[in-house]
Amino acid sequence: MTPVLLMSLALAQTPPVSLQYSAPDDAARRTLESYEFTEWEPSAKADLYVGVDEANLRQSPAADAAVVSTLPLGAAVRVLERRAERVKVGEYVNHWYSVEYVDTKGTPATEDDQRHTGWLFGNTLTPFRFESDFDGDGELEVATVVMSGDFKIRVRVMEPQVKPPRRVSSVDITPAGGGFLSVDGGPATGKLVSSKTAGIPLVQVDSLPEACGDYRTSLVSYTVPGKKKGVLGKAKLALELAGMSDPPSHSDFKISFQPKSKGLTVAQTTYEDDEKGGKKDEVTTRTPFRLSDGVYQEQIPSGVAGTESMR
Repeated sequence: MTPVLLMSLALAQTPPVSLQYSAPDDAARRTLESYEFTEWEPSAKADLYVGVDEANLRQSPAADAAVVSTLPLGAAVRVLERRAERVKVGEYVNHWYSVEYVDTKGTPATEDDQRHTGWLFGNTLTPFRFESDFDGDGELEVATVVMSGDFKIRVRVMEPQVKPPRRVSSVDITPAGGGFLSVDGGPATGKLVSSKTAGIPLVQVDSLPEACGDYRTSLVSYTVPGKKKGVLGKAKLALELAGMSDPPSHSDFKISFQPKSKGLTVAQTTYEDDEKGGKKDEVTTRTPFRLSDGVYQEQIPSGVAGTESMR
């Protein structure tokens, strides 16, 4: 891989949009038109990133077209054009996009005076790219959020100082609402929870289907034993919480981080709507968790986790 493609990318991210990829859960009913996925528009700025381990930038919109360059996970691109037709490539249904690879300043990246432009398939693109010292080794890792071919939300973390192909660890998350909506997949948004907030950097993924009352928040960590530099660690599902808003029944949760102890407390509240638009039978349960090897473990005190009833 050429040096220009290995440069660190620290471009500011635009406000998050939902990343969608879904289809009927019955494979027999899946047609090109039945897939739902986020479509990207041509843009004057770089606001999308390569979300897969490596993506082949091709001369034309075809899976067997010649490769112009190989872009690493986290590389920033600007969309120039979207092909109108939906096509299937491998396990994915999506559009081909003409894109331009840009550098850390948002200007076209060049090599031997040649601008890196070509075609990427839509499944390789994401608006969610984060850079942080996830494993505490003093070096910055890159994380992305994409949708997998089997309709999961996939979080990838790359060690830039490790040579490919073994420099990316990933973990999959199931989107909320699939069972209720009879679809595979769903929507996802991502954000970075800073070490100042949580004690360690985390990738937070939220899944909130518009047509379903279920929703889910997942926290992903990345750890390396001994915090060794230049070693690929492991992305882990640190914590997953589920809520529901299906009137008259509701179940909400709120996370409070304790960064100094690398712990958190989850306040889970259930209630029913009353006839006047208020709440009745409201109960809040607070449960403490502590981080252990990248996973939040529930702390069970001598008694049962405290419960507050509000009527």
